[in-house]
Amino acid sequence: MAVLILAIFCVGTAELAPSGMLGDLSRDLSVTIPTAGLLVTVYALTVVVGGPLVTAATTRVRRKHLLVGLLLVSVAGNVVSSLAPNFALLVVGRVLTAVIHGTFLAVCVVIAGSMADEGKEGSAIAGTQLGINLATVLGVPLGTLVAHQLNWRATFGSVAVLALIATVLILLVIPDGGGPGGPSAAHELRALGTWQVMGTVLATVLCSGGMFTLITYMVPLLTEVGNFPTAWVPVVLVAYGLGSLVGNMIGGRYADRSVDTAVLVLSAALAAVCLLYWVAAPSPVGGAVLLVLFSIATFALIPGLQAKVLSAAAQAPTLSLTANMSAFGLGAALGSWAGGQIIDQGFGMRAVTIGAAAFTALGALLITQTVRGVRRRDPSAAGGTDADAADRQHADPGTTAAPTP
Repeated sequence: MAVLILAIFCVGTAELAPSGMLGDLSRDLSVTIPTAGLLVTVYALTVVVGGPLVTAATTRVRRKHLLVGLLLVSVAGNVVSSLAPNFALLVVGRVLTAVIHGTFLAVCVVIAGSMADEGKEGSAIAGTQLGINLATVLGVPLGTLVAHQLNWRATFGSVAVLALIATVLILLVIPDGGGPGGPSAAHELRALGTWQVMGTVLATVLCSGGMFTLITYMVPLLTEVGNFPTAWVPVVLVAYGLGSLVGNMIGGRYADRSVDTAVLVLSAALAAVCLLYWVAAPSPVGGAVLLVLFSIATFALIPGLQAKVLSAAAQAPTLSLTANMSAFGLGAALGSWAGGQIIDQGFGMRAVTIGAAAFTALGALLITQTVRGVRRRDPSAAGGTDADAADRQHADPGTTAAPTP
């Protein structure tokens, strides 16, 4: 598991690193800061579009070999980014790095679930999410520090070297299943087309939309609405990062007990926290406390959503999980746009929290419908792990566990 976390940390850091060095990129490549910011946008759009295409094209590749191949593409993308003489070539490097993102994370989730003890799949999935958490808490600050002390090229180069080390460790540590990586693309598409999977993917778009409606404007919420001292904002952001680690751990353990109950309760809790944030936003202390609670609720929900897709598409999970990765990206774009619209339409910065609550509440309602669908078909699956077993059986009869790699 540690090897997978390291590999995901590399991929996550590559995704997020430009946000911490936009000024350096702007000056060195003679572009405006908004233009440099397009590196983040291009990455997100490539993940949304490219992930499912790469997954569909590689469904029959053995998972260990696929992980190695995808990570080598990421290494190449970071090398291109590090050596890019101009902005256009840097965009090419970003696209190379991004195109493997969704498939790579999906395969890591599948492998982690298959290696976990029975009933511990949720914690295993949360373990893979830890790599992204660490990229946020450690990777971006360290990348920014390297960029400031040396240059931004050294940041991309360092990520490439670390990803190459992770590739070697995967070859040495991760077991080889010895056969094709998974079902055919047609079988994966059939699994993706079930309501249990599609409903969860759509709920992920909505919940992610709620998350990013608020995340995009969390600093202005603190400073402009709550009059929080600007000098203390980094401290709150560190607390936010620590909250993400706590939430990830809580979400994984909750999903171990019952995936359905976890996503139902945690999506409702996230909506409630967003509403409470509206109440607390004018207070400096209240706003800071609610931001940390928001972080815990957000990152507790993410592994549950991934685990629900994995249980619903147990025999053909890779494309479904990749689609769910794309759903997070689509939700991020939708949420950041919606937050801007709320402000531009004159509702004010504080109203962003209401928009976040509305998106998340809609996601929670959609999750409720998927859970009720399972329980109507199988009344005995009323809760706990029985409901989760029913999900897997209805998704693909004859299997109740994640496939082995």
